[in-house]
Amino acid sequence: MTRLRPPLSSLLLALVLALPALAAEPAAPTPTDAKLTELRRVTAYGAKAPLDVKTVNTRKRGDITVTELTYASPKGGPVPALLVTPPGKGPFPAVLFQHWGQGTKTEFLDEALALAHAGVVSLLVDAPHVRPAPWTRSVSTLASHDTFVQLIMDLRRGVDLLTSRPEVDGQRLGFVGHSLGATVGGALVGAEPRLRAVVLMAGIGEFSRFLRESQAPNPKKLQERTAQKDFDALVRNMENIDGVVGVRNAAPTALFFQYGRSDEWVTYAQARAYIDAAGEPKLFKFYEGGHELNEAASRDRVQWLRTHLGFAEVPFPTPPMISSPPPADPKAPPAPEWAKLRPVLTVPGMNEVQVRRGLTYTRAGEREYKLDLYLPDEAARESVPVIVLVHGMLHPAQAPFIRDWAPFSGQARWLAQDFAVAVPELGSPATGPAREQWFAGVPDMQQRVEAALDFLRRESATHRLDMDKVCLLVLSGGGLWGLAPALKKQPVPGLKCVAAWYPMLDAPALPKGTRPAEALRAADAKKLPPLMVVRAGRDMPELNAALDAFVKEAKGRRAPLTLVELPEGHHAFDAVDDVERTRETMRQTESFFEQHLFE
Repeated sequence: MTRLRPPLSSLLLALVLALPALAAEPAAPTPTDAKLTELRRVTAYGAKAPLDVKTVNTRKRGDITVTELTYASPKGGPVPALLVTPPGKGPFPAVLFQHWGQGTKTEFLDEALALAHAGVVSLLVDAPHVRPAPWTRSVSTLASHDTFVQLIMDLRRGVDLLTSRPEVDGQRLGFVGHSLGATVGGALVGAEPRLRAVVLMAGIGEFSRFLRESQAPNPKKLQERTAQKDFDALVRNMENIDGVVGVRNAAPTALFFQYGRSDEWVTYAQARAYIDAAGEPKLFKFYEGGHELNEAASRDRVQWLRTHLGFAEVPFPTPPMISSPPPADPKAPPAPEWAKLRPVLTVPGMNEVQVRRGLTYTRAGEREYKLDLYLPDEAARESVPVIVLVHGMLHPAQAPFIRDWAPFSGQARWLAQDFAVAVPELGSPATGPAREQWFAGVPDMQQRVEAALDFLRRESATHRLDMDKVCLLVLSGGGLWGLAPALKKQPVPGLKCVAAWYPMLDAPALPKGTRPAEALRAADAKKLPPLMVVRAGRDMPELNAALDAFVKEAKGRRAPLTLVELPEGHHAFDAVDDVERTRETMRQTESFFEQHLFE
């Protein structure tokens, strides 16, 4: 069974202080290294060979130029392609597109035209199996390995074509592949170091395993009609060019995986195997619909490419769900990819709320801890109830910048229609790289949550806050410090409720007395404020095990706890699951706040 490791969950382990290298000498090659070596060997080509570009026709789409052309394949024959160029001399970023198995190079033409209006060059390539005779190649026979290798080589030559053009900035190259294009795209990223950002849509990263185990008609017929030794040889060869081999070794290239929640061709296990194989930096999202994906996925991949390649805005009818984190201290680690994700729920007017930024709520030595306060329309309000957003685990060097990251500012904006929403930067519990140091600072985090509440109470008249009506929204690792004010023997005055999404409720080497379950057992259940816990069914098993134990304890003590189940939800479902069930849960949380803050 594939171990589930969604992007925010990785903070629990990977975004603490970087561990120093322990080995003075290179380690012995692993099987993955051997496969990568073979991948790069079989997809090598003569980079100095002539591209032999030939123009078939040229047409205009307004001021955009669409050129139908061919270039030479290293395996022989012409590669049919479309080159879409904006007006001007550049230098422009460029994106290489590869269609799905049932499509042709025109699949992404509309997207390429939209990108051209934003100043992006695109090259859209026909795969070998849709090329005219005598150059057509099969993807469903014993020759499929050679066809995949040829396609990877042809795409690398496509990168050569783009970088040979004077209007293209060779330092800003991206790739988008759908289905077949995403399946070979993982291998491409392992063989082609010039790509900065890669989008893999509805791909299978272990195609060799798919051939061996699938009951689908094409692979089943191939296995039945082929001698076992020949079929086994095909599978062994395909293992070396599986997408998972490439994505394991993609860094520093950034990866964005996109999947449909109802995909009839790619199972959830296949999607997770591809996602989990990839190293950082990476991002994934699931969408409504099937294998073809939807308009929201198109919007997101364009926005995500924009954050990496740098080009003008591309207008969409729906708000962008991805944005670049603002520049941080150059000494800090780069912001993780998930820091670009906005919540999937938007409401009218959310971008018009007032924001009072950088309010210092406490100090520790020379270190100032700040919060941002989001307020509804001042002209239409008296004192308003308050929601405090409690963030989760962060790298210590990244923590001071989280107030401007989209996951947190976005949450505050959609909630700040009827409430004041405070987003405090609480720091990190990690005090060093050793395992016993990862959560050593949890008591300090708990104190800072209360310090933020004390500050808001002192400043309530200035900002017109009703501090007799306060709720907390606790995310992820924040469960270890955000639930503390509610589980005290005497809960914090004015605290009316707590909602916890995918909370972490246990961890290794926690300081004594900081486990929420221990605090729950010591508390008077009758005095506890109402709790709402949202369980993401596809979260880390160990995280959900601790959550389940907490819920069982709470129900046994008759604590006022409501459990909301999201069976198909991931950790950070509010950002990575762009489906209506997620939005319903977010609205349900808002109703929970309204029930207890406006009663």
